[in-house]
Amino acid sequence: MLFQRFYSILSAARPARNITTNLTTRFIWRNNRLQQCLSRENNDDSADVKLSNPNISSEDTKRFDDGGYTLEVAHSSNDNVVNAALPSRIQPITIAPCDNFLDDDDDITLPKPLDVCTEDLSDIGPYLTPTFTFAKYANKSKTIQKLVKLGVELYKLESEEGMINYILGLDFERDMKPYIMFLSDCGVPADQLGHFITKNPHIFKEDMDDLHTRIRYLRAHEFSIDMIKTIICKNPRWLLHSTKDIDGRFGYFQTNFHLNGNQVRILAVKGPKVITYKMLHIIANTFSIREEMQFNRIQVKQLLLRMPKLWTKNRENLMRTFEYAHDEMMLPLDFIVQSPHILLCRKARLQQRHMFLVELKKAQYDPTKPLYVSLRALVEGTDVDFCRNIAMTSVDMYNAFLKTF
Repeated sequence: MLFQRFYSILSAARPARNITTNLTTRFIWRNNRLQQCLSRENNDDSADVKLSNPNISSEDTKRFDDGGYTLEVAHSSNDNVVNAALPSRIQPITIAPCDNFLDDDDDITLPKPLDVCTEDLSDIGPYLTPTFTFAKYANKSKTIQKLVKLGVELYKLESEEGMINYILGLDFERDMKPYIMFLSDCGVPADQLGHFITKNPHIFKEDMDDLHTRIRYLRAHEFSIDMIKTIICKNPRWLLHSTKDIDGRFGYFQTNFHLNGNQVRILAVKGPKVITYKMLHIIANTFSIREEMQFNRIQVKQLLLRMPKLWTKNRENLMRTFEYAHDEMMLPLDFIVQSPHILLCRKARLQQRHMFLVELKKAQYDPTKPLYVSLRALVEGTDVDFCRNIAMTSVDMYNAFLKTF
């Protein structure tokens, strides 16, 4: 029935007569070609194909002509099969009736609009909805659960714009596991993988071939495996920089501070953050140390190799601490070079402890004289350690002094 309705619609649509003829003719094109071959063998010049049914009158027949081929399609409500009268070597095409292809839908019962729903539809909804925290997907996202097990501090990533949607859109097995295996091969300990991802979640955006190239660059410049491990663990963002960028940074420090190859490697291992820090900040701190603090070239080189963190410290705070240590505490530049940790201390803390030692008459920082006080021990440790090891007094006395300070 469905096949006959299809041809009834086509025959009634006169504007589409040519389209119908082309489609129908192409449908039996292969049989026509085969018939032509057989006709040539039998010296038969006829190439027409006629599909007919003996039970249908000529009045119910519609003719379609195209390219020399004549097709007669019959329509009858009493027939369920279309018979094809073809040469003896060509089998007729039989189309089975398909009147009952929708009978299976009779067994489907649709609920009424006001029926009570008894199914659990809590999981149905958009995959990602706007959120400001990872906690919303902690019970559903396997990626979030895996990151928590690794020790990633997800709350630190929530402040970065777009990071929540980016992390939730990653599949752990497909998008994260290859990078984690790469970091493990580079020597990052399992207990530090969470810290690494917390500091550098953008590692998953990098191409894996680029990451391997950056490691090969370090190996080509005689960095050992332990050195590479230390660099990556201390500065997780190192791998975000291209080899061209790293090579330019190495060249800057080697040229401006007169370093040899081994000293560049020592600097990279001891202060990897300095290598990838903002160049404008590095240049400004270099100017302050050389010109404003008046350290000579050799002293600047020693400061860089002993305490590269000075080049990442805030310039104003660095100058305030230096001015107090050099002008008020009367510390020579050589003392500061030997104990550069003093420049990392806040001026207020350095001033409080120095004045307390002055009150106790123990402020002696010359290592060649008795009762020497180490500058590094002066600024490091808690107040309890300072009172117990340096001032040799109780912390209560120190707190009472601070009230009058």
